[in-house]
Amino acid sequence: MIIAAEAGFWILLATGLSVRYGLRLRRTSWAILALTPVLDLVLLVAAVIDMRSGAVATWQHGLAGAYIAYSIVFGHRTIKWADEWVARGFKKPPKTLGEWAVWFRIAGAYTIMCLLLFGAIVMVDDPSRTSALVGFMLNGLKVPVIALIWPVTDSLGRQFRRKPHGDPPPAHMGPGMHAPPERSGTSPHQPDPRPSRRPDADRAVDGQRDR
Repeated sequence: MIIAAEAGFWILLATGLSVRYGLRLRRTSWAILALTPVLDLVLLVAAVIDMRSGAVATWQHGLAGAYIAYSIVFGHRTIKWADEWVARGFKKPPKTLGEWAVWFRIAGAYTIMCLLLFGAIVMVDDPSRTSALVGFMLNGLKVPVIALIWPVTDSLGRQFRRKPHGDPPPAHMGPGMHAPPERSGTSPHQPDPRPSRRPDADRAVDGQRDR
């Protein structure tokens, strides 16, 4: 049932996109894609009936809960990604989610899986037949813990790449260069701010008289 549900999801996805972009039947494609959650419902009912009938829970029952949780959290986004991929001419669409957003979705899927498996444990009400589900939940905890490496690494990398605050150096100065000390005198390229003295008119006249 798990394999059939997984295969059915991709068959419905391929069929819906083919109808949308091949036959240009947009409403029909939406109706086909809307059937994907039905597969999860069928798988959930089958797992519950199997355990209620007296079967001992195995890791396959836990995997069914994990698949349903993944489909709830990532199913719609997978359909949207595939839709954009086909619409862009089979070119990879740009990444829209950050590392932390992806991790929160993974953590959400794990939480939903635990709720489903815990509900199955309560319905069966026989610890001898549901111990495998408890072990599956504990082993499944490794997924969000390992996935936490990527957002933490990305955040630390952003912190180290961040430049220290301060006034940027002038454009004509390279890194490691210091501005020359200011001099009290005027620069040869700058005019003297002091007003130029004009020769005294009387002294000029006296000089001509002496001459």
